Amino acid sequence: MTIFYIVVMLGIEQKKGDDEKLCGRMIAYAKILPTPDTDDDNSPFDDMIKNGLLVLEGDFRTFNPTVPSRNQKKKIVDEKLNDLIESMQENGVEMPENFDVDTLRDRLHELSTMEVIPIPARIGNFSREEDILNEDADIYYVGEFIGANQAHFCLTTLPIYYQARYREQTKKLEMELLNEMLSQFENGEFLDNDDIMKDTVELFPEGASLNTFVGDLSNLLNVKVIPFLLACENDEEYDRQIKLFYDFMKSYPSQLDVKRIDASLRILREQSDNKFGRKVLELSCKKISAIYNEDTKSAEQIETEITSLKA
Repeated sequence: MTIFYIVVMLGIEQKKGDDEKLCGRMIAYAKILPTPDTDDDNSPFDDMIKNGLLVLEGDFRTFNPTVPSRNQKKKIVDEKLNDLIESMQENGVEMPENFDVDTLRDRLHELSTMEVIPIPARIGNFSREEDILNEDADIYYVGEFIGANQAHFCLTTLPIYYQARYREQTKKLEMELLNEMLSQFENGEFLDNDDIMKDTVELFPEGASLNTFVGDLSNLLNVKVIPFLLACENDEEYDRQIKLFYDFMKSYPSQLDVKRIDASLRILREQSDNKFGRKVLELSCKKISAIYNEDTKSAEQIETEITSLKA
């Protein structure tokens, strides 16, 4: 059962996104109606509600929690249980009848090693529905609630299913890409920098894609792609060649970076000395290379630098 059927069944409306291709970032929100209670006590949710909206957002694209190993979990459980028993004995607390320490220990081991899905979600700072819908995310509206208690409960449970579904889709995609790469390897379809650097009237040879590229992506962007696109004689030619770039990069996980390169190139084609466009272009190429090389930490630092820039 997909998220679409789940949300329909529960009366939750998917405002934005493709259920079959979750983007990894989700926003769920509810509208909070005034409560009829006359109690003047402040609710713990008061500060979370902005202009009648309670919003929760979670980004699961780069979230990779460090999970202790099964042996580490068992060791921690044993230490805690031993400390508890020792404390009880020191304080003269008698053990309950039929108390079996080994059975309890086994049960705690079982519970401690159950797989759980952490929820890296937080309260969103939105005061207008229009601003929420403008976000690049899968967006869900859970409905109207009198007071925030039940709304908060509904919002915090939805990311559990969303994250599991997103992880499953990601895993499936990885398997499909792996099978595709194995097939291409068997057929000798992989391309390196030399294959693409050849002087041609097209930016990329037919069939070239990031999935079949095995070279230095940073070198490819800075030595071939950027100069080639800047040198296009007119906008019509540029539009045709940039489409080839989008096609080449279609499997890249953050299409925003590709769009940034396109936007920066368009600026520089009009104003070659535009410092903002040149900086965004430089950083975007670095971020794409970092993600391609699975350097998540560097990619996050570069993204922070990009978003701090002002035109």
